[in-house]
Amino acid sequence: MRSTARGWWGLALGVMLATAAWAEPPTASPATPAAPAGATTTAAPPQPVPAAPVMPVTALGAFVDGAVRSWMDAKGVAGVTVAVVDRDGTLFARGYGIAGKDPRRPVDPATTLFRIGSISKTFTYIAAMQLVEQGRLDLDADANRYLPPALRLPDEGYPPVKVWHLMTHTAGFEDSALGHLFTRPGAAVPTLDDYLARYRPRRVRAPGVHADYSNYAVALLGAIVQQVSGQPFEAYVERHLLAPLRMTHTTFREPLPASDPRAVGAALEHAYSAGFRSVDGGFAPQPFEHIAQIAPAGAGASTAEDMARYMRMLLNGGALDGHVVLQPQTFATLATVDFGNAPGAAGIAHGFFRHPYGRYLSLEHAGATLWFHSNMVVLPEAGVGVFVSTNTDSGGELSAELPRQILEHFLAEARPLPLPAPPADFARSGQRFAGTYLAERRNYSTLEKLFDALSAAAAVSVTRDGELAVSAGERTTRWVQDGPLSFRAVEGSDRLVFLQDARGRIAGFASPYGHTVFDRVGVANRLPPFALLLAVLALLCAGVLVAAWARRGRRVNGSARGPLGAAFLMTLTALLWLAFIATAVAALVQMGMVGEQAIYAYPTPLLRTAVVLAHACSVASALVLLQVPAVWRARGWGAARKLRHSLLVLAMLLAVAGLAHWNVLFAPLALG
Repeated sequence: MRSTARGWWGLALGVMLATAAWAEPPTASPATPAAPAGATTTAAPPQPVPAAPVMPVTALGAFVDGAVRSWMDAKGVAGVTVAVVDRDGTLFARGYGIAGKDPRRPVDPATTLFRIGSISKTFTYIAAMQLVEQGRLDLDADANRYLPPALRLPDEGYPPVKVWHLMTHTAGFEDSALGHLFTRPGAAVPTLDDYLARYRPRRVRAPGVHADYSNYAVALLGAIVQQVSGQPFEAYVERHLLAPLRMTHTTFREPLPASDPRAVGAALEHAYSAGFRSVDGGFAPQPFEHIAQIAPAGAGASTAEDMARYMRMLLNGGALDGHVVLQPQTFATLATVDFGNAPGAAGIAHGFFRHPYGRYLSLEHAGATLWFHSNMVVLPEAGVGVFVSTNTDSGGELSAELPRQILEHFLAEARPLPLPAPPADFARSGQRFAGTYLAERRNYSTLEKLFDALSAAAAVSVTRDGELAVSAGERTTRWVQDGPLSFRAVEGSDRLVFLQDARGRIAGFASPYGHTVFDRVGVANRLPPFALLLAVLALLCAGVLVAAWARRGRRVNGSARGPLGAAFLMTLTALLWLAFIATAVAALVQMGMVGEQAIYAYPTPLLRTAVVLAHACSVASALVLLQVPAVWRARGWGAARKLRHSLLVLAMLLAVAGLAHWNVLFAPLALG
């Protein structure tokens, strides 16, 4: 689920996104499940990679200790758990800080459960591939073939969604999180089927066009695993993944009432780390965040030592200690990139992201809940893997960066390749890439569209150094051009690839993480111009009230009267607009202040009031528009006043159009 940050970026709740790169598909034997029809598998072969040196355990421990404690002090993180492995065993597993305050509990890498967020999805992918291996699931089949009637997807004017579309985030769903992705503490937690039926997102593009990360798609894949296997999802994972791998401290169950079949057992109920908010130099424990309603996409919880066993299974091609989770041929298919958003861009290997680390390619995934941030990076060619998880809202950067720091420090071949020199004329030629871009991974059908525009936008500009700067959220990254449409990260091994339309114009770019496409957008799809319009409208409406006050008690008679009804209606409409704008600003400030908690509180009563006022403004503005002909016929108003009146009506109508565009008007507030 997205990584979180303070204030507005806390509203961008969702997935700590994994990164990927292209890899050459392994040679398939006749027993290997075929790649889905239409999947993208062509890629340049990777560079030959020398055997990785063994990580010295003592030096590894000293490095990780220093790095983790430095991050914890700098970012204010309560607890961290880390594991580093090779194919043969665990090189390092350690817990840092606290898992609870009352009573105080230290983090134990063997027994303390951390929420792993979207890393849970990788278990769902492997479960699906087990069913493929058994001949019970066809990746190229219509997903509706395996779904119960209540969950079957309507066509909505698009071709059928296939099973492999669900594994690669290419089904074409809009995104949604506010009000339903996590269940409010103390509220009843819906079942997986009930959740999927109630909170179905719209299909907004044909399947197989772009990969745009979707929690709903993977939860739907989990429902397929449940339907095909005839077992509840949690039970299937326990019997066919956790038990064979002896992951005794990993679960997809949660602390729920004993009557709920998804309730975790007594042995693990008190093993969870608390989630913390970093507040004024201390840590405030937070209520348990329930994700059982969408378990296949994010409900997993595990320890560092259990995740060490999981990574070793991935490094050993689907087997561990004599227990085979996937046959070698099936695992080879699982590791094959089957979709990418652009040639040479990051890709997805049956749900796993494949990302470059120097000359190596990873199998990886990251994840986040409201309070936990986790990351798992496995380098099959190097034979090593790193898992890290934090239990505090401020831990996102630590979990994102620590695996890269470890791998680059100990593996020379994992360090970024030398950067090319920036093109000499890039200050001019690079301007074709500059602009505002909006992620396709956003909401389209509800008021959530407005909030997604705050967190899904990226600004691209050209620096004086001949580099490209990409600013998204609170972070800016720099890139050096290494091809006509491609760029290399100044820090790290990421690649950024731009997309062209049929006329050769820059239309967007494929995210370096492989999880979405950013579309280039014009003024109509940018929030700042709309906010400026509302600010100007507020000033004009205030001017109307000032003018009405100045004219109070003025005697008007005979032909000088003019259209008093129009003046009164304009004053009333101006009051409504000012009330709406003030209420909307207050609602936005309130949501920004609660940050991550907005996902529970949405939509707030103040936001509902603002939406009601917005509809009242639209009706009043329509009535004012009907009065314009009478205003221009009236002899009691001068030409200047008539023009001011008409321009204000125009501003109101533009604001109504903007409110409709951003789904403040004539759209649901939320899914469900």
